[in-house]
Amino acid sequence: MTTSITGSTLAYLIPGDPVRNVRLPRLFNAVFERFGIDAVLLPVQVPLRDFAVFFKSAFLARNVRGMVIAPPHKPLVVDLLDGCGLFGRVAGSVNVVRRTENNELEGDLFDGEGLVGALDHFNIPFRGKRVLILGAGVSAAAIGVALAEGGTVDGAEHIAFYDTSAGKAAGVAAKLDAFFDADVAVADSNAPEGYDLVINATPLGLDENDALPVDVARMDRHAALFDILLRNQPTPLVRAARARGLNAQAGFEMLIQQMPHYLGYFGHADAAQGVRDDADFLREIVYPPAMHAEIRQPLRYRSPSVA
Repeated sequence: MTTSITGSTLAYLIPGDPVRNVRLPRLFNAVFERFGIDAVLLPVQVPLRDFAVFFKSAFLARNVRGMVIAPPHKPLVVDLLDGCGLFGRVAGSVNVVRRTENNELEGDLFDGEGLVGALDHFNIPFRGKRVLILGAGVSAAAIGVALAEGGTVDGAEHIAFYDTSAGKAAGVAAKLDAFFDADVAVADSNAPEGYDLVINATPLGLDENDALPVDVARMDRHAALFDILLRNQPTPLVRAARARGLNAQAGFEMLIQQMPHYLGYFGHADAAQGVRDDADFLREIVYPPAMHAEIRQPLRYRSPSVA
């Protein structure tokens, strides 16, 4: 965190309710300190009923340059913006807002790009592959956009959404179908057979006693799994998949891979490139101590001898 806050310090805010466990202030402030940026990111607890008023009022302060939006406020922001990126429009939600040079407010959603960066980091193939996304919420929609954006050449060959609410999954699939020339469908069940990659974008796993969102014993031997959750990692799902020898990864890297996008969006291009070049100092902050061994030697490959 910057050691001397002055009248020229740029302020970024992360509104949420609650904000006790938000991780991004530590990441942003570590970046600001490392790259000599006179800025600070502060968490602010804002009740849902007060958010719209707070959002507009906060930007009356000229040194407030942007926000990172925490739950439950992400879906409320779109209607308060002057402009919104494609990811945010499709998902109907944003997690980052910036003030432009014209004093307009723009927002977007980087969950999907963070997911793609994490998959590449762990050498998990998704281009030209069949992907099952469990869940149909904001993050699932953003992930779908990222996987569909490149078409069947640079993106996934087939994307299926499964949610316990079939109508919710159908709504996300319809939005993607309207924007992209991609093979998008609604899965009838969470059966993982025939998929190369399974992504858990549900809250199942936050509690140790939650049922597994998918039966990893039924996953194909070559398949990989990514669980976007940040708490309780490695979750029972990740542990079960790894016990089978599958390439199964926790959601921390998805957060790390969003950081260059946040920084670039806020105009800190040099810092964004610096994090792309070396983000291990951020991984040391985000990954729990029990998983620090995975930072420099990530678990990338399954054991071919395990059934």
